Amino acid sequence: MNLDKQLLKVGKLKSTHGIKGEFKFWLDDGIYIIDDLKDKQIFLKDLKNNLDVYLIENFHEVANKLVIKFKGIDNINDALNFIGQEVFFKIEDNLIEHEETLIDFKLVVNNNTIGTVIDEMFNGAQDLVKIKTNDNKQFWVPCVDEYVIEIDYDNKIIYAKNIEILI
Repeated sequence: MNLDKQLLKVGKLKSTHGIKGEFKFWLDDGIYIIDDLKDKQIFLKDLKNNLDVYLIENFHEVANKLVIKFKGIDNINDALNFIGQEVFFKIEDNLIEHEETLIDFKLVVNNNTIGTVIDEMFNGAQDLVKIKTNDNKQFWVPCVDEYVIEIDYDNKIIYAKNIEILI
């Protein structure tokens, strides 16, 4: 089986932390660590799309930042070579949890793609999605029966109606 189908992108190595080969690790939006990462495999993808696998030696939080240390990377000089690489976990390891998001979903009305969801919010009464149209206009759509027919999570499509008054 293809390794790419077994992996999930979870974040990026943004910078080094200290001089002992640790990294500041930024998780992608909507992803949360739910299990201990020590001794788990981590996959790094470089700019040439090469994947390398490492074992996590240590993982902790410092001032609301995630700090990660890999076995075999023990100084800042070695660590600098990995800055900017994308981080992947095996899906089967169940190390993370997703927060459902509608960002990047397409908004479709009468079989025509109107635009893409670029933001979402809850206004205290209902969820809303911000749409950027194909001609760069932006507007909010309440996620209520008046406007939303169906949300297809598998294909990342929101089927909508009556949005003319919102544009």
